[in-house]
Amino acid sequence: MVCGLTSCLGSGAAGGLFSSAVQFFAATQCLVGETWPKDSVLQNGSRYDFIIVGAGTAGSALAARLSEVANFSVLLLEAGGDPPIEAIIPAFRETLKASSVDWNFTSVENNITSQALKRGIEQQPRGKMLGGTGSLNHMVYARGFPSDYHEWASIAGETWNWTNVLKYFMKTEHMTDTNIVNNPELMVYHGRGGAIEVSGTNEVMFSIKKFLQAFEELGFKTVPDMTYPNSIGAGCFSHTIRNGERDSSLRALLNNANSTSLHILKDAFVTKIIIENGTAIGIEAVKDDKKFLFYADREVILSAGTFNTPKLLMLSGVGPSEHLRSLGIDVVADLPVGSNLHDHVMVLAFLVADNGTCVSDEAENSMEAIKYLYDRTGFLAKADNMAAYLPLSSSEPTVPEFALYPTCIPQFSPFRSGCLTLGLNEDLCTELHNLNQEYELVTIAAVLLKPKSRGKVELNSINPFDDPLIYAGTFSEEQDLDHFPRLIKMAWSIADTNYFRSKNARVIKPWVEACSNLTESAWIKCMSRAMVTSAWHSVGTAAMGTVVDGDLKVLGINGLRVVDASVMPKIIRGNTNAPVVMIAEIAADLIKEHYSVSRTGTNLNNMTIGNLTASSMPNISQPNINLADVIENNDMINSSLIEVEITNVEIITTTDRQSDIDDTVNVA
Repeated sequence: MVCGLTSCLGSGAAGGLFSSAVQFFAATQCLVGETWPKDSVLQNGSRYDFIIVGAGTAGSALAARLSEVANFSVLLLEAGGDPPIEAIIPAFRETLKASSVDWNFTSVENNITSQALKRGIEQQPRGKMLGGTGSLNHMVYARGFPSDYHEWASIAGETWNWTNVLKYFMKTEHMTDTNIVNNPELMVYHGRGGAIEVSGTNEVMFSIKKFLQAFEELGFKTVPDMTYPNSIGAGCFSHTIRNGERDSSLRALLNNANSTSLHILKDAFVTKIIIENGTAIGIEAVKDDKKFLFYADREVILSAGTFNTPKLLMLSGVGPSEHLRSLGIDVVADLPVGSNLHDHVMVLAFLVADNGTCVSDEAENSMEAIKYLYDRTGFLAKADNMAAYLPLSSSEPTVPEFALYPTCIPQFSPFRSGCLTLGLNEDLCTELHNLNQEYELVTIAAVLLKPKSRGKVELNSINPFDDPLIYAGTFSEEQDLDHFPRLIKMAWSIADTNYFRSKNARVIKPWVEACSNLTESAWIKCMSRAMVTSAWHSVGTAAMGTVVDGDLKVLGINGLRVVDASVMPKIIRGNTNAPVVMIAEIAADLIKEHYSVSRTGTNLNNMTIGNLTASSMPNISQPNINLADVIENNDMINSSLIEVEITNVEIITTTDRQSDIDDTVNVA
């Protein structure tokens, strides 16, 4: 006889109460979810002002911002579909890698580096769904540091200097981390009231507390804000989490875009940009095995990411001429598309320790699930990432060049599956799995934040459904490798701190056949070369200064921009998600300015331009106003600073592109 719920609990008052409670929690799982944007019903051959390719972090933000302009029609295409429920619950972030919502990119094996990884290749997880990688990343809120953007500004102009980009970080940010909010010195650099929540937690995990203590013993300063530009050290990151759920440009911006002129097409695979006479006029896409053509009256904007953006450019004839011709592709613009690929460089160090630092069991997991279903709290609602930043030298103490990211793995954890997802080979995963049956594992990701090595992305074939070839180029510059003996030894030194010594922590040197019988420093360099992998922050394949200009327009092609991580000329010192949102915010304003549309929303009747007011403008009641004529007759006006919102009028404006001279901006 099978004991049913009612018979187990009895039929009395207690049984009824507990039975109701169980049914309540069974029902609440249905409340974890999101109403995602629906597919638009579109006619093949439709026209839009803007076509955005890719609804990832950048594309979601950009589409939402452009849709704020009532007369802009925007088409947003995404190759994937809706995110699964695991994309909402912070603790399930790792389960999405190597899944159907991951592009599952990998590097090309070079027989030199990463030989201790499975098949000698680096994994490159990227989100293939609404929100893109912003729907599967670790939600870490990092910005980089002022020196990163000084580099950008020297390459692409002052739009990208630290002072300006900070305004855009703050624009999108709603900071609620009390460690920062309650500190006026820190809040100078943060925003309140932006679309994306940046939160913290007052319930720091026991293991994180012990890591912070260890880093203090090693001489690191504990800092309350890992984005603070005037001091670095060890600390917990803030995360883009709102009410226990992932927050992102998808959930905070695109999902809240309320515009009938924004059209979204999911599961639509863009295969080519249509370029005629040096101007991008539309795209080709495949959905449900049917070919579609859509046309852009103003611009095509690529937000397909560091790997798919260069692939799409090259398939469309924009890229290195020699590579394109070798595949029989007509060259439209000879640009170094796909070059300059680089990423944070990561090597894992390992310790084992007695139990007691990262305890977890099934009963505890079940209780955490109940807590989450009840009020979105507990372990499932968190992402407790932390790091310790190190400078290259004492001469620049506030500029990190390296980072250590420790993680505590409980005994008997399902480590093996995660190990294989990370990409370590079968033998290494088996060795570490066996150790985990006896001990807790501590992994420390040792990361070089500003590598000099460069790789490239090339086409695999002219078939748009083939993945691009990713040549990681890791350690192509030997000096990048030279840093790792110091960095790995620093990671190992955690075992010598008071608490971890009490747990009998010791260093584990995984067996790498090619590295036997070497001195310690030589072994570390050999092991690092064999185990190195990407930190999943690749950038630079359509970089400002070489492929796009400072306004993100593709050089030599009208009506084509790139807005995603591929435009970063040099990688920033930190996770790249928040900087990609910032890039999209700046791009939205650049586009609005280009077409003489207001950023800020000032009614024409109250508009001031230079020393003119609406009441003093000539012929203000006429339906057509040529702002260029007004500006020409008033030398106190700086035309680049005009910000207006127009009601019930049509404005004819000159622009910097010949094909736009006859364009009109109709604002209803």
